[in-house]
Amino acid sequence: MPTLPDPVMADPGRCARIAPVRHRVIMTLIAAAAVGGFVFVFTQPRQVGVGLKPAAVESVFPEGGHLNLRQVTIKADLAPGHTGYLLLDGVEVPRDDLQIVDALNTVTLQALPGSDYAALEPGPHCATIVYRRIGSPESDSGSYRWCFSLA
Repeated sequence: MPTLPDPVMADPGRCARIAPVRHRVIMTLIAAAAVGGFVFVFTQPRQVGVGLKPAAVESVFPEGGHLNLRQVTIKADLAPGHTGYLLLDGVEVPRDDLQIVDALNTVTLQALPGSDYAALEPGPHCATIVYRRIGSPESDSGSYRWCFSLA
């Protein structure tokens, strides 16, 4: 049985031509992955004013900048003597979908069945707590905004 000639031995210059092409393809893929990584990192939601929460806002949940499950509770814990309400993605959450406990100074998104807020879409979201001292008019309100992502 005759043996077939080795393609590399038949054309020694072939290896020299294949190596640069393979190198260019690999470098192009690496560059594309790097560009994709930069786009992903710099388009993620960021917490506005990290570490600059007003004194009236003790904590918020989920913490800004984190990726969370869609079932996460959106909540603001305010300083004693404060109350407020939430906005989600710039839209005021109906009071029926909020649990406001003045005794604990908390405002929690607790959507009713069938509410637009019962199942939030995955992706980036921003919440805003609009707060004021209990008994003060709403015109004396302050606000704090934080952003997070839901999976």
